[in-house]
Amino acid sequence: MTAIYLVLAYLLGAIPTGYLFARFVKGIDIRAVGSGNIGATNVLRAFGWKPGLAVLAADMAKGALVAGPLASWLTAAPGGWVAAAGGLTAVLGHDYTVFLGLRGGKGVATSCGVLLVLAPRSTLAALAVFAVVVRATRMVSAGSLAGALALPLFLWLLGERRAPVLCLSLLLGAFIWLKHTPNIRRMLAGTERTISFGRQPDDGASAGAPGDRERR
Repeated sequence: MTAIYLVLAYLLGAIPTGYLFARFVKGIDIRAVGSGNIGATNVLRAFGWKPGLAVLAADMAKGALVAGPLASWLTAAPGGWVAAAGGLTAVLGHDYTVFLGLRGGKGVATSCGVLLVLAPRSTLAALAVFAVVVRATRMVSAGSLAGALALPLFLWLLGERRAPVLCLSLLLGAFIWLKHTPNIRRMLAGTERTISFGRQPDDGASAGAPGDRERR
């Protein structure tokens, strides 16, 4: 059953929700808009806050379903090493989706969904760090990097430091930092893209010129 669980975890994580929303609701290939990312941030920039938050919730739900109901159904020890492996597999599915030629997102939302199930208090604390940093910098990338760094510390401080969860948080944090390498370079150069907290447009016109795209 473990093998079946891991395969299903990958396939569920690999569902490209941002791409599907843009393609079937807006008639646009999100990979040809703005940064080229299929994640919630690019959807937000292209179509506004409501679509962006909807994609964010869907990507989080993928991780939560893998670590929660799917793990309870198919594994002998929900919340243990197998569930942690399933969570990692779901994030890899999102980052390297078979449905889009192994090109996907950056895994932040799906990681968050997994960890909200496995370590809810620590993940909420890390989300607070994310929100504060994004509000201060207007950079989702900076908030993601800060939250990934903060999570293992919160796991330790808040008593959720079970070995499978702690190891998973370190692995997911490493993947998040790796996937954000181009963003780190742009932050150092002072050219990282920011978000607006005002009204967002209802189409893809503001998502950036084609030359500003980055497959990530």
